[in-house]
Amino acid sequence: MKRLFCAAAALFAALCFPFAPLAGWEPDFEVNADQVLLLNLDTGTVVYEKDADSPHAIASLTKMMTCLLLLESGEDLNTLITIPDRLEEEFQTIKDWNGVYIDLQPGEEISLENLLYCTLLPSANDTASAIADYLSDGEIPAFVDQMNQRAGELGCRNTHFACPHGLYDQDNYSTARDLSLIAQACLANPAFMEVAATTSFWLPVTNFHTQPQSPDAPEGYYLELSSSIQLQLPESPLYRPYARGIKTGFTDEAGRCLVTTAQTDGENYLLVLLGAPNQKDENGVQVCFGTCANLLDWALDRFETGSLPETGQALATLPLNYCKEAETAEVYPNGQLSGLFWDGENPPEYRLDLPESVDAPVTQGQALGTLTLYQDGQALGTLELTAGADYERSALLYWKARLGPLSGWLVGALVFLLVLALLILLRVRQVKRRRRRRRVYRR
Repeated sequence: MKRLFCAAAALFAALCFPFAPLAGWEPDFEVNADQVLLLNLDTGTVVYEKDADSPHAIASLTKMMTCLLLLESGEDLNTLITIPDRLEEEFQTIKDWNGVYIDLQPGEEISLENLLYCTLLPSANDTASAIADYLSDGEIPAFVDQMNQRAGELGCRNTHFACPHGLYDQDNYSTARDLSLIAQACLANPAFMEVAATTSFWLPVTNFHTQPQSPDAPEGYYLELSSSIQLQLPESPLYRPYARGIKTGFTDEAGRCLVTTAQTDGENYLLVLLGAPNQKDENGVQVCFGTCANLLDWALDRFETGSLPETGQALATLPLNYCKEAETAEVYPNGQLSGLFWDGENPPEYRLDLPESVDAPVTQGQALGTLTLYQDGQALGTLELTAGADYERSALLYWKARLGPLSGWLVGALVFLLVLALLILLRVRQVKRRRRRRRVYRR
């Protein structure tokens, strides 16, 4: 079980989302790939990236866009299409380039759904070309234009497709960040993920492929398709139950490439890895899968999402001036927030920026200060702190406080005025007596 922070640390970590990209949080192992982007899908937080914006050959990761366009076209996946003669040259080129293929033949009838499975699971190039040809009425370059247009709509800035399958590296490139945008569109398509997360699929016989290639083939099927993603295969030494999809790719120029996801305990991650070396580990598995497993294990172990337990919990109190009903004002977070925080060696620290006191009147929701969360010296986010109630001003307390410094002068002035008034009164009385005496003397 993950190490739990103290309650205050978890609370304030939860309060301060969204975070900036956590580029300073490095894994404690080598990440052997040219480009990497690891994204927490629940918060949109990039927890690790490596040269994620440099253009790079992407090999069969290209097929994500091809299959996405098929699913977004609205075509019925049960539709049977006939492979046209015009694709014969394309199929031969794929074979000459040593690309993976299902051995489609001109005149063969196959469903769009089966083309989808062939393209995503074993990464067949001839089926990707067949999809592009069908959707563009034989104008594959026009389909490639659609691929580039859709990439732009998704926000990709450094992506250019030159073919529907990625076997040809020239002028076919993207970045780890752009591919994360394409992958999120794929994740949002249930039909895409149903296929991409499938580990095994039997291909039905066709009018050209009528004989099973395995004695274990069910009746009416001839070829078993297996996912190329080792992390989601139970028989693999790198099997991870949390892994789900999406796509692998390889050419000499692109290196080993992989886009995959982790989904466990309500936490979801997307990982894009480009340019890993074409090497196998001691188990005979490509090392790129080990790198991906390490990164996803690290993220799931080190990061947690959290949220404010109670919206009615005061975080601080401020001395309150000029209020008869209360001596302090309670300060609350401005709403309920959630986010991602790091279960590292140093727990998060927070700093409150509040005045020494606050003057009434204060209205509920009035901004009184801010809270900033730090971890390892890095500011992760800032939250506004507000008053939790109305506090009225007492006129008596206000004027008493305002006139307080002048009290000595006021008393002195009052005494002076009283003495002056007394002297005036005595003088008036004295003048009146003299007048009366004069009147008596005249009489």
